[in-house]
Amino acid sequence: MSSTSQPAAEPRALTQRQALHPLLALQAGLLLVCGGLLAAILLRHGGSFAYTLDAPYTQLALAEQILGGTYGLNPGEPASPSSSILYPFLLAALAVLPLGQWPPLLVNLAAAMASMALLYALAREAGIRLDRVAPWMLVLFAATASLALNLAGLAFAGLEHSLHVSLTLASLLGLLRFLRRGQAEWWWLASMVLLPLLRFEATAALAADVLVLALYGRWRHALAVLLAGGLPVLAFCWFLHSQGLPWLPLSVLDRSRVAVTGLEVGASGPLALVQAIYAACRTNLMAYGGAHIAALLVALAAAFRWEARRAVVVGFCGLICVAQLAGGSLNSFSRYEIYVLVLGLAGLMVLHAPAVEGWLARLRPAGAVLGCAAVLLLGAGYVIRTADAVPAAGNVLDQQRTMRLFVLREWRQPFATNHPGLVNWRNPYPMLELSGLGSYAARLGAQGGDPDWADKLARRQGVALAMLYDNAIPLAPPAAWQPVARLVLRGRVVTAVGPSITFYATRPEAVEELRAALARFAPEVPAGARLELAPWGATLSPPLSAVPLSAAPLSAVPLSAVTE
Repeated sequence: MSSTSQPAAEPRALTQRQALHPLLALQAGLLLVCGGLLAAILLRHGGSFAYTLDAPYTQLALAEQILGGTYGLNPGEPASPSSSILYPFLLAALAVLPLGQWPPLLVNLAAAMASMALLYALAREAGIRLDRVAPWMLVLFAATASLALNLAGLAFAGLEHSLHVSLTLASLLGLLRFLRRGQAEWWWLASMVLLPLLRFEATAALAADVLVLALYGRWRHALAVLLAGGLPVLAFCWFLHSQGLPWLPLSVLDRSRVAVTGLEVGASGPLALVQAIYAACRTNLMAYGGAHIAALLVALAAAFRWEARRAVVVGFCGLICVAQLAGGSLNSFSRYEIYVLVLGLAGLMVLHAPAVEGWLARLRPAGAVLGCAAVLLLGAGYVIRTADAVPAAGNVLDQQRTMRLFVLREWRQPFATNHPGLVNWRNPYPMLELSGLGSYAARLGAQGGDPDWADKLARRQGVALAMLYDNAIPLAPPAAWQPVARLVLRGRVVTAVGPSITFYATRPEAVEELRAALARFAPEVPAGARLELAPWGATLSPPLSAVPLSAAPLSAVPLSAVTE
């Protein structure tokens, strides 16, 4: 591929101090928001911390089982609850350290800081002089981006998405440096290889980079990266299949109809795949974030020119935007699309670098403040999502930690649930996971048409207690299971599953045992929830007015202090 214009000029060399000050200011803006969010969670919940989703605890449980020789949530029971190949193994490596529940947050904060550093490097690569911008403005810009793009909220979700953002930005930076210098640097090639191992949808970035290498005649690099990035993914899929599981993780199949149809394309035909892609695009465009991606596509198309560097940047960013809309998901706590938005905005910054540089040169304090206010307004949904991290963490504490402590302190037997998470992390009692995410036997049972499949599994595994979210699969528990009590959130509900959990005795002889155990445990129910006795007349837990938040026993005991 040839260019009709001169190659991009070498970025102006800066002294160490000139280069360091803008970077520190950007990091300070990010850490200001993240620190405020952490403080708000700790203060609001009596010094206890939790992630905003249950999923990080599922990843932590999977990581510890990996160290024990099982890829799953229970010893000796294979399952594929993670959408990422690499992330559970990274947590497994960190699980040997005495860090408790903190590794996901530490990894995500490090990744978020890396993303800020990469954005700064991209600005320098494009010729944007951030060293001439007042430090307080850079702090304000970084804090605004952390809120309006949910970068801080993403870190407190505790999953691999912050790493996805940083690796995608590294891929763009390496691409720009390759276009300018003609050298494929090792870290760029490494970022390509790691992307599909981190997230399956990141295969689009790998494909785009490989295509660029091929167009520029770097066939060896293209083939090496394709093999290094693709073969481990295929090997992992084969490993899952060898364990008696589907070729793709169950979490991927649950969220992507395109992936399910792709695996069945031989039986369903190519038309079904086209229909699945159309349905995914329609759903994603209607979801929050879909319009943002569509707007980025329009802006990228408007920036296209028949000049090699611009065409490659537009094509790279545009392909990833389209791939996310066509095959990904946008409907879970504003986390799946963030890497696309950050990449698209970074690409537009590069494409319009002279205009950005000119705007910064003319920028005055009032303009900086008004500009950031406008960005916060445009990204108001993500600002709200960031603020929702505080009640979301409280929901996890009030639901999942309450269930976990009930099992550990009172029940001390196997249990069933239809949503894994904190309830089964470092819990020595076996868990029957009924949604199918942590138990393939449950998934097959749900698909088999037998109305008593859950009861049969519970009897087979000696499970007398089931703690089921009322609006999660299975929506209708077996008729033989008797509801005994219900845990209901009191305040703002910011949970991916639902506000209420019903405690069922799966055998008639377990009803009185469960009632007695719940009565003993009732004083420990946190202030953010209430425990109601079936048939939902009596309340076992104290009224909200009688339990100050600061005095609520479960909210005052950090996870590290719980005796396993």
